[in-house]
Amino acid sequence: MDSRSQYQEGHNAREIGKSKNRRHLLDAAAEAIFRHGFRGATIAAIQEISGLSRGMINLHFKTKENLLLAVAEDLSNNYAEHWSRVAHAPDLSAADRLKGIIKVDLSPDILNERDVAIWFAFRSEVCSSPEYRRFIDSRDASFHDAIVGICQDLMVEGQYPDGDAVLAADALIALFEGMWTDFHLHSKDFDRHHAERACLYVAKSLFPDHF
Repeated sequence: MDSRSQYQEGHNAREIGKSKNRRHLLDAAAEAIFRHGFRGATIAAIQEISGLSRGMINLHFKTKENLLLAVAEDLSNNYAEHWSRVAHAPDLSAADRLKGIIKVDLSPDILNERDVAIWFAFRSEVCSSPEYRRFIDSRDASFHDAIVGICQDLMVEGQYPDGDAVLAADALIALFEGMWTDFHLHSKDFDRHHAERACLYVAKSLFPDHF
């Protein structure tokens, strides 16, 4: 192996290591919020969970505030990746896309004690730290637009004379928010199957010919 190849291999290994450490710090900070609450997610707590030094946090994020902001963004991106895969699936009907979003929203991959607790922890900080809002906002524009688009497709297909896609989308999103709150408060007793049936019951009241 020539020196150039050795340099490139070493560079690639370093970049992979940096990426792994960054991911590890994001997971550790999220876990710190889950275990100790937002205020308890101190540098010391993150170091203890991650096993990495304060210098490593500074290297990747400069400050703890930047790290926590990155956690909020990471959580938001993970959620968006799951729902958008269904919402924009070209091979699914509008009804199946809405059913798919309901399933995603209630799935353990998204609706689990750790992630939901972190969502609500960030929401409790929005008044003092408004920069978190864009990552945890219940009025997220891309999600709202996707639901409105699905509702519009359903109304065209079903020829619902009194339909209002925006109001229907607002009602569904409020329902999803309510389910998350119920799960957050009663995770041990939360029945995902019952919650899905309740969501489909509301969908049927809006789009009776589709559900």
